[in-house]
Amino acid sequence: MATVLVTGVGGASGIGAVRALDETTSHDIVGVDMDRDAAGLYLADTGQAIPPANDDQWGPVMRDIIDDHDIDVVVPTVDEELPELDSLPDDVPVVAPRPGVVEVALDKYATHRRLSDAGHSVPRTWLASDAAAIPEDAYPLIRKPRRGRGSRGIERVETPADLDRALQAAKRDANEVLLQERVSGTEFTTSIVSTTADRLLSVVPKEAIEKRGSTVKGVTRRQPAVRDACRDIAATLSPAGPVNVQQIVAEDGTPYTIEINPRFSSTACLTVNAGVNELDLLIRDALDESVSAPGAYETGVYFLRYDNHVFVDGDQFRSQVSES
Repeated sequence: MATVLVTGVGGASGIGAVRALDETTSHDIVGVDMDRDAAGLYLADTGQAIPPANDDQWGPVMRDIIDDHDIDVVVPTVDEELPELDSLPDDVPVVAPRPGVVEVALDKYATHRRLSDAGHSVPRTWLASDAAAIPEDAYPLIRKPRRGRGSRGIERVETPADLDRALQAAKRDANEVLLQERVSGTEFTTSIVSTTADRLLSVVPKEAIEKRGSTVKGVTRRQPAVRDACRDIAATLSPAGPVNVQQIVAEDGTPYTIEINPRFSSTACLTVNAGVNELDLLIRDALDESVSAPGAYETGVYFLRYDNHVFVDGDQFRSQVSES
C-alpha cells in the first residue's frame, strides 16, 4: 500500500483515477485541485486545495503537501502541471512520461512533426501563419489551439474564406493556431502503458463513441491497426510513462494520429475496468516494484460517463479540505 497524491481531482481524469484506485487498490489517496469545492476532494481519503499550476506557489504548496502527508508517489492528471513537475522533490516519483515526451506532446504541431518525420500516419497539418500555403483539396479543416486540452477552442472550417474570417476574429497569435486536415472515420482513444524503463506492458484501444470535451461514451475494441500503430508510436517516442493516443481510423482502415496526451486520460478508468489496471501498474513500477505485463484486456466493455453527486454534511464542507 502506498500514499498516492492525485492532482486535478475536480476533472474527469482525476475523479476517474481516484475512483479506480479506491475500488481496485488499498492505496491511501490524497486528492488536490485548484477548486476548493471540487467534488473529488471528498472522494479521496484526504483533500486539499492548491494554487493553479501557473502560480509561483504551486511548487512550494505541492512540496509541503508531499512532506505533510508522507506522499510516496504523485499521479498528475492536469496538462498545465506537467511542465512544472521538476519543481517537486527528486526523491518522490511521479507517474508521467519523460520530460522530452511531455514537451512534444503538449505542443500539437511538434507532435505532428515528430510523428510525420518518423513515418507515422498523421493528417496534413499547418500553422495558421502558413495558411496561404494550404491547398483547397485539404478542406474542410479543423482549427484548434496549438496547445490546449479537452477539445477547447476547436472549430471546423469549410472553405478558405471561412478560414480568413476565423483567423481575423481569432485572438491568438497565428503561430499558436493549428490547422489540420479533417479525417472522416471512427475516433479512438488508446492507453499506452509504459514503465519507467520504457517496457511496454499493454496497449488498450477504446472507441470514443461520444465526446463532450472528454469522452462520455466509449468501448474497448479489438482493433489491430490501432494497436500496431500505437506500439510503433511507443517505439518512436520511448515515453517511459503513461500516454494516451487519439486517432481517427479512416474508411480504408488507416489510423491517423491527431493528438497525444502525456498522462493518464479520462478513460484510464475504462482501461482498468477492462482488466488492465494501468494506474496501479505504473504506480507500483514508479515505486520500483516488479510488475508483469497484464493478460489480454476484455473487449466490448462500455463506458458511460454521467453526472453524479457528492453529499457533504455542513460541518464537513470545506472543513476536511485543507487550504493551501
